Amino acid sequence: MKYLLIYSSRFGYTKKIAQKLEAQWTAAGITVNLVNLADAPILHSGEYDKIIIGASIRYGHYAAALAPWIIRNQLILNSTPSAFYSVSILANKPHRNTPQTHTYTRKFFAKSPWQPQTIGIFAGELHYARYNLIDRYMMRLVMKLNKGETNLNAHIEYTDWKKVREFGEQILKLTN
Repeated sequence: MKYLLIYSSRFGYTKKIAQKLEAQWTAAGITVNLVNLADAPILHSGEYDKIIIGASIRYGHYAAALAPWIIRNQLILNSTPSAFYSVSILANKPHRNTPQTHTYTRKFFAKSPWQPQTIGIFAGELHYARYNLIDRYMMRLVMKLNKGETNLNAHIEYTDWKKVREFGEQILKLTN
């Protein structure tokens, strides 16, 4: 079995989740090709047994390159067992941590020609020190509006790693 795991990460956290999934699948005997979206190949039929994409949200949007890549590869994506996971700081709220309740993911797939079989929603990391000045204060505003942590020295991982592992197990069971 060979999986393609594409990630789009702005501050490295979506990549960290991808690496955890890669380790889980490798331990199960799967060959995993881990690729940054910026370097993602054009897909060919039969090249991969499963395709997984992980992307982070920034200011309510996924990376601009995600939708065009999906459009270019929609035939292969829709004919291969596939999954998507979203990483969002606001997914730490119970009313925003499912595919049905996560507004950005729901809106994205309402317009997308690709419909993955499985979607995971994971809370990300709050690490003010990694952000540039504008992002730091924008994130602080977002957190204040959502009654979250506003201390600029904060570094909090909100990710439920058990949920990530369960997503990884769902992928192992995906069939066409």
